[in-house]
Amino acid sequence: MKTIDLRSDTVTLPTDEMIDAIVAAHKAGRFGDDVSGEDEVVNELQEKAARILGKEAALLVTSGTQGNLTSLFAQTTRGDEIVVDEQSHCYVFEGGAMASFGGLYPRPVRGVRGYITPEILRNSINSDDPHYARTSMVVVENTHNYAGGIVVRPEQVSALAEAAHEKGLKVHCDGARLFNAAVALGIPARNLVQDVDSVMVCLSKGLSAPVGSIVAGTKEFIHEAHRIRKRMGGGMRQAGIIAAPGIIALEKMVTRLKEDHSNARLLYDRLSKIPSVVVEEPPETNILFIRLDKMNIDAMKFSEELKKRGVLVYGEYGTRIRFVTHRMVNREDMFRAAQAVEDVAKSV
Repeated sequence: MKTIDLRSDTVTLPTDEMIDAIVAAHKAGRFGDDVSGEDEVVNELQEKAARILGKEAALLVTSGTQGNLTSLFAQTTRGDEIVVDEQSHCYVFEGGAMASFGGLYPRPVRGVRGYITPEILRNSINSDDPHYARTSMVVVENTHNYAGGIVVRPEQVSALAEAAHEKGLKVHCDGARLFNAAVALGIPARNLVQDVDSVMVCLSKGLSAPVGSIVAGTKEFIHEAHRIRKRMGGGMRQAGIIAAPGIIALEKMVTRLKEDHSNARLLYDRLSKIPSVVVEEPPETNILFIRLDKMNIDAMKFSEELKKRGVLVYGEYGTRIRFVTHRMVNREDMFRAAQAVEDVAKSV
């Protein structure tokens, strides 16, 4: 029986067309040394990504974490303070790298479902006093993972950016799932990042590329980002082998994200019918959480029981369990997954 893997949209496998694109680029002699800017496929990907995101330039990096760190380090100085949501990926799930590698001091604040409002930001900026770290940046995560894949609207991003820029702060968008947000709203991705100074998007999550992320911004920012990427060991040689699938990801895999959102909503509808399961807000995109408040079982044990029934989830969110839909699962899998949850709930 098929294992239904709902742990993350990072489990997506490359499509046949992506593999064919690698072979075709190799046969055409398009690979080169990307450190020297000579890989034609990487250059094509970066130019395409910049156009899609409405930015002057873009840079291929190995991962979303590397993309976030590159963006932060390229626009700040060691000792600076970065305002982040207390449940943001760059604060919780990146190993403390902004501090340990970059000497940056995170200032976690409690946003409104992951969104740092202009008022919250203004109240978090240190005064220009040598006793305090200099507040130099705010990070917005869109969609916001821990808040349940919620979408931060363009007007919210613009309002935050306006408040930040008034005080001389840079704005970085952790857009690992930015295209999910764009598809959910039915707008171009560029509309969500037109007012930010830098943005990172992942190609290896719901877009199904095997590896890689993109950072984008001004030409000046990307010039410095090259330097930071090199410092972190991110300089690559024939990187066209990962850029070729990335091009397919941007061209062919964005619109199909609607299917993932639809499946997440179907799963939500089914789980909501289980009396002992507390389902959080209806999913806007491809992520939803349940809580086990009404059951005498912890999340890790619950996830172990689901695994016995062929359903994989992450149970490492305290009393919450996350489900993420993606290309490798379908509507039938949602029914099976919901039934497995109900079976476990009834057994405890």
